[in-house]
Parts: sequence; C-alpha cells; structure tokens
Amino acid sequence: MATRSVVRLYDRALGEAGLRQAGYSILSRIDAEGPLMIRDLADRLVLERTTCSREVEALNKAGLLTAEVGNDRRRRMLRLTPAGTAKLVEARHHWKVVQQQLRDVVGIDDADELLDRLRMLLHASEQLVED
Repeated sequence: MATRSVVRLYDRALGEAGLRQAGYSILSRIDAEGPLMIRDLADRLVLERTTCSREVEALNKAGLLTAEVGNDRRRRMLRLTPAGTAKLVEARHHWKVVQQQLRDVVGIDDADELLDRLRMLLHASEQLVED
C-alpha cells in the first residue's frame, strides 16, 4: 500500500510536467547513462520488458526519445531528444519538491535510513529472483 501511495504522490507531481513516475524514471536513466537498449533499460529499472516497451513507446510517440537502429539491426538504442531533455528538466523540479516534502515529513535521518534499507531490500530481492 505504501508503494502505491508514494507512486500516486509522484505521479500527481510529475503529471504537472506531463509525465508519470515510470516515464520520468526512463528519461532519467537514459539521461544519466546515455543511449541504452530496451533490454538494458528494463534490467536497470527492474521493469518487465513488456512494461518497459509500452512506456518507451509512449515516450517515443510524445517525441521525448528516439529508438535508433544499433550495430545489430535487431537492436534499438534509446536516446533522449531535445524535447525529452527539456521535459526531464521540467519534471525534475517537481520530483525534487516531492522528495523534499517526504523528507520534511519523515525526517532527514529517517529518510536516509529508509532509502538505505530499501536499497538493501532491492539487492536481496534481486538475488532471490536470480536463485
């Protein structure tokens, strides 16, 4: 329930920039790492490939990223467009506001501890999936 509530909070804020949390995560990851294939993007974001592909398709249609043919014609490299970069800058402001609101409510030390524990949970769950 906490996950759904927090996602709803971010979706509402990011919606002011015309994005949802999943789209923001995709644009942010490509911005941080450079061009990625959908498979690699999905792995990094811990998303099912079909979910990632649907989100990428919507961002592509909106003109926020492109899917260019890579060295192997079967592979598509995802890149931000200038419009995608601008949208990300706009959305990042809204994301930071929500981050600060949550830190203010939870408390900075508790928020940092929570993030550390969530990272540990992510790592542990990924190991269990691989086993």
